[in-house]
Amino acid sequence: MARLKKWIGGLDSSFVQVPFPDGYKNEDVSFDLFLKTLKDKNVDPKNVCGVISESYQGVGPDFFPVDYAKKLEAFCRKHDIVLIMDEVQAGFGRSGKMFTYQHYGITPDLVACGKGISSSLPISAVIGRTDIMSLYPPGSMTSTHSASPLAVASAIENIKIIQREALVEHAAKMGDILIPALKEIQKKHSSFLGCLQGKGLVAGLQVVKPGSKTPDPDMAQKINVACYQKGLLMFAPVGIAGECVKIAPPLCITEEELRESIEVFKEAVEEVSKD
Repeated sequence: MARLKKWIGGLDSSFVQVPFPDGYKNEDVSFDLFLKTLKDKNVDPKNVCGVISESYQGVGPDFFPVDYAKKLEAFCRKHDIVLIMDEVQAGFGRSGKMFTYQHYGITPDLVACGKGISSSLPISAVIGRTDIMSLYPPGSMTSTHSASPLAVASAIENIKIIQREALVEHAAKMGDILIPALKEIQKKHSSFLGCLQGKGLVAGLQVVKPGSKTPDPDMAQKINVACYQKGLLMFAPVGIAGECVKIAPPLCITEEELRESIEVFKEAVEEVSKD
């Protein structure tokens, strides 16, 4: 990760990163690791103004253990820390809930939104506690491209469609088909498909060197290319090394289309495994 930040130059020392409890690359999923990290970096909770995290890490997708998320929320409440969940990628039905943080049973103070809010035109938004959002009067937080009428109109209509067509519930239902099927594929090819994470209509398979956790971006790319050659358009491999085969079909995908896609993906993995 450090090499990806070289272009930034001087990093702000007031930002402290804590290992994400994904359970695979970082096997320690206890909240004690969060507390230990702050202690090791000499960070006193009383000096922490906010904690921000993606509701699921986009490079996985990696989800919080529920117990961890609840303890994180309790920690923030105890020390009057603003809890911010980044739902730019995870929000608006992708994981089978309107917002992914709902899987954890927590209530953030601020929610960052984007992407799925319009499903088309570029727009972002922040949802939050009234006392925080009211700190600045209307019109005082502006930018050149803020509040574009066209993008706002697309977002409003998109949300109406999500609700009218019950796409959140549909994503959850399709996830009950997608995730078990991917588990079977991962189980059969566990020598190089090291880990599966997923909820609703988002999933990821970590592609690794056989018998290790070393990323294998070349194999991930081969799987994607094989899918493409069979007519299945995939999300480009993600992850720190480009080793994660990301699966994120449209929320409106039909059961028939999903099952056909899974079969094509299975065939592609089978073929690549024999190379």
